[in-house]
Amino acid sequence: MACWRRFRSPIKIVIFNAMSLGLYIHIPFCHSRCPYCDFAFVVGQTHLAKRYTNAVIVELQHRMQSARSAFNTLYFGGGTPSAIPPRQLARILARVKNAVSPDAEITAEVNPNDHAHFEKLREHGINRLSLGIQAFVDRTLKALGRFHTASEATAACHAARTAGFENISIDLMFGAPGQTCEEWDTSLQRAIDLCPEHISVYGLTIEPHTNFARRLQKGQLDLPIETDQAAMYLRAIDQLESAGYAQYEISNFARPGFASRHNRKYWRDRAYLGVGMGAHSYLDNRRFWNTHDLMAYIQRVEAGGEACDRAETLTPTQRAIERVMLGLRQRRGLRANFSRHPKIRKHYLAMAKRDLIEQIDDRIRLTRRGLLLADWVCAELVRDL
Repeated sequence: MACWRRFRSPIKIVIFNAMSLGLYIHIPFCHSRCPYCDFAFVVGQTHLAKRYTNAVIVELQHRMQSARSAFNTLYFGGGTPSAIPPRQLARILARVKNAVSPDAEITAEVNPNDHAHFEKLREHGINRLSLGIQAFVDRTLKALGRFHTASEATAACHAARTAGFENISIDLMFGAPGQTCEEWDTSLQRAIDLCPEHISVYGLTIEPHTNFARRLQKGQLDLPIETDQAAMYLRAIDQLESAGYAQYEISNFARPGFASRHNRKYWRDRAYLGVGMGAHSYLDNRRFWNTHDLMAYIQRVEAGGEACDRAETLTPTQRAIERVMLGLRQRRGLRANFSRHPKIRKHYLAMAKRDLIEQIDDRIRLTRRGLLLADWVCAELVRDL
């Protein structure tokens, strides 16, 4: 608590150049444990929200002494930021307000069941909501371990509009246990009917050490076959683009002017500062990240202002690999000159011959078929670097 009292005035940054950073703030608290999630989160610990917020503010003060630039995007991720009282997020915003651009995109991930918080979040300065809906079909929601219903998801979207949000994103997930293509079509169409500015579609990934991973190992998880999962993804592209949503990244679609400014920093190899339990940062070609243990994070920040767990400086080869892999996630692709690299050229030609990658004007990008094998294609292209 003493650390919180030490920094009562708003944080100020001297801006030495025109570069703007993204600021990511991790809020790890969740109401429940989703069976597919392997993010840094805790359940049943919301009584620590105030102390955790204090620690985040202290770490911000410590980190921002060297981050001499303004933030033009701020993203509260999780976990579930809406699981704690909005006033805790407001305290963080108050401490960085002098370092945040007036036109900054300020996003908070929220759970549909927390719709009572939406109005306060908007009042506190958050101008973009990312709704973790996942599906508009009750059977799919139950299979994913979600605790809201399809009707509650719809009500949450309406509540966000009523609260004054003009930039709303909806997350949907395909490939859920027992999910059919028809059920996926229903979720897509209901999302489109609600007219959000942004829609993200993610294929279910079975991560190690999750409940789904254990069930799969025991033969207790009825997943759609690969051809159905591929069909779901392609149907999403077709339906969303027909409805006016441009695909700007493998999993992300937006109406004109509403692509996620913050997430684009990751895909375009831009610098960002991450604060909070498990948060990652990327500054001056150096990547570092905090401990994933909640109490260790709090205690280490209270004692010394930071809780960095590991750090690495990227080699030129690592940077080249990341730029290729991140660049190809974007539908605009990469500049064509990358394909002339002697260690990439033969793999590029092989991928092009198989209709997995294509050149349009002066840029290279994944084809429609290549999108289905994106991870493999990217890994093949850079395997000799």
